[in-house]
Amino acid sequence: MTHGSQVVKRRGIGGLSAGQDEHRYKIQTVSQSREGTQVTAAIARLRLGHTTLSAHLHLLHWSRDPFCPWCRITSETIEHFLLHCPRFHTHHTAPRSRLSALAITTFNLPTLLAASGIHVHPSRQSAVLRLTCAFLRKTGQLPHL
Repeated sequence: MTHGSQVVKRRGIGGLSAGQDEHRYKIQTVSQSREGTQVTAAIARLRLGHTTLSAHLHLLHWSRDPFCPWCRITSETIEHFLLHCPRFHTHHTAPRSRLSALAITTFNLPTLLAASGIHVHPSRQSAVLRLTCAFLRKTGQLPHL
């Protein structure tokens, strides 16, 4: 059975009934679509500069100070979070090495956000965005952006 862009396979005798299978399918797609929406929204917010990081909240007068909650001496900008924060140092090394494997030598904000074809060739943009999304998941910050 086709549902949206995915195909649901029916089980034969001894498998799940049509109702049980359909119920399980709906639960899986809801959880998958939430994460997909969350990732898409996070990348969009990072590209636009509208995040819940302290520097942006401070500009909106929603935060007392712009400082990183872990460093306390540097503004928590998108660049600081994605590239420099010592708290996520071990998480920064994985994308850096994987970018070199893709022959991408520039490790900066436009590269990580695959913002244009100037920094990342269009054929590699999806791979770079997957690395950025993996970073957001591993740091646990995806739901907080």
